Amino acid sequence: MASDYEILTRLDGLCQRLLTNTKNKLYLHLRYLSMAFSGLEYAMSGDTATVGTDGFYLWYSPLFLMQQYQENDRWMDACYLHMIFHCLFAHPVGRKERQERLWNLCCDITAEYLVDQMELRFLGRRPGTLRRQTYYRLEEALPVLTPEAIYRYAQEQPDFLTNQLELEAEFLMDDHSFWVQYRQGEAQGAGGASSDGAGEPGEDGGNGTGNGDGISQKENAGHSSSDYQDKWSSIAQQTQTDLETISKDGGKDQNALVEYLRLETRVRYDYGDFLRKFMVEREVMQLDLDSYDYIYYTYGLQQYGNMPLIESLEYAEKKKVEEFVIVIDTSASCDSDLVKRFLEETVSIFQDTDQFFRKINVHIIQCDNQVQKDDVIVSPEELKQYIKGFEVRGRGGTDFSAAFRYVDELCAQKKLENVKGLLYFTDGYGVFPEKMPPYETAFVFVDDSYTDKEVPPWAIEIVLGREELERMGGAQRGY
Repeated sequence: MASDYEILTRLDGLCQRLLTNTKNKLYLHLRYLSMAFSGLEYAMSGDTATVGTDGFYLWYSPLFLMQQYQENDRWMDACYLHMIFHCLFAHPVGRKERQERLWNLCCDITAEYLVDQMELRFLGRRPGTLRRQTYYRLEEALPVLTPEAIYRYAQEQPDFLTNQLELEAEFLMDDHSFWVQYRQGEAQGAGGASSDGAGEPGEDGGNGTGNGDGISQKENAGHSSSDYQDKWSSIAQQTQTDLETISKDGGKDQNALVEYLRLETRVRYDYGDFLRKFMVEREVMQLDLDSYDYIYYTYGLQQYGNMPLIESLEYAEKKKVEEFVIVIDTSASCDSDLVKRFLEETVSIFQDTDQFFRKINVHIIQCDNQVQKDDVIVSPEELKQYIKGFEVRGRGGTDFSAAFRYVDELCAQKKLENVKGLLYFTDGYGVFPEKMPPYETAFVFVDDSYTDKEVPPWAIEIVLGREELERMGGAQRGY
């Protein structure tokens, strides 16, 4: 008679073969996802009653897996693809400070939307009424259905969640409890445990599909968010390349993914690092403890033999901001509150690190389809007062060229003599200039559902998350 261990080993081997068959079937239909399909190993888990992934393993309950294959093997095809999309679009590590249960639902809606958009006949799926109504409502409100955008929409439109239990039942496919390790790792890295979602009824860090004994992370511990990003960002980039190679003649199954992968793989600039590119080097009056006066040094050696005289210099070479331009898109489509928070954050990055010279020349230009106002700031203190009383002027159409023409005029008139760069805060809906200016330019967009605008190749695109910017209140920065 076989022992329990032998039975379990045979059962595990059978489940691994079933999952391998599922992967091979998907690969035959979706070869451009080959790297993604190869990104998950299979492992049996006692921490789930269904299936789930942490981006490194596909964890499964053997009893659940066997039952699903017996009842409907196509379900596992769809579930496997659903989990691959979670991994490709970094859903397990993207929650940050968002409420866990709602984030899980938004990720499931996004993954299922992508599967349904591909219209894969071999899955044999036809979206039901609730699913079609949900998609229609979100498509009407959002340019792209990402978890971040759906999450924000759900917060702004509370009636969207009146049937939350039904939505969870409709879109739930896998167990998200294996994602919790990334939030725990972030909290430990910050020096404490996260209390986000604690005490919420019916939540164990997943979708209510756990075994009820709590989440043991012994099986899937050891991976950090950076490990995850390193692995799946390269997979997403390769997948995007493969898709774009064949997408010209591709069908919906290919075209539906291209836009989402462009969002996921776009170059992300650190906003603070970018702003520091505007710094120039000047001498400032302050003690430089890392340098000394060579005259006193050599005099001491000559006079006393082996005793140099060390005198710190009273000036130092420092890189700070002296002159740059901020252009604010004040067209009707831009949110005035976000405009103010953008200014607050921009200024705070410099002030928190003392990166302004005592005399500066900063132009803050408000422009829609023409320049509405140009405020010239000559000191850091004046800049702080300006933020307090900032008011939006304009609310017309959008023409980016008007601001660039105006800045060129300022340069010609010597009102701007050493401008290092220009920041243009906008929603991206406007006419971009064709000619490259003689200074570095960045268009800053605030939108989690940002899709590629027709930004000129000579300009830098920076995308700031709306939720992160909204959390930056004036009280936090002392304004």
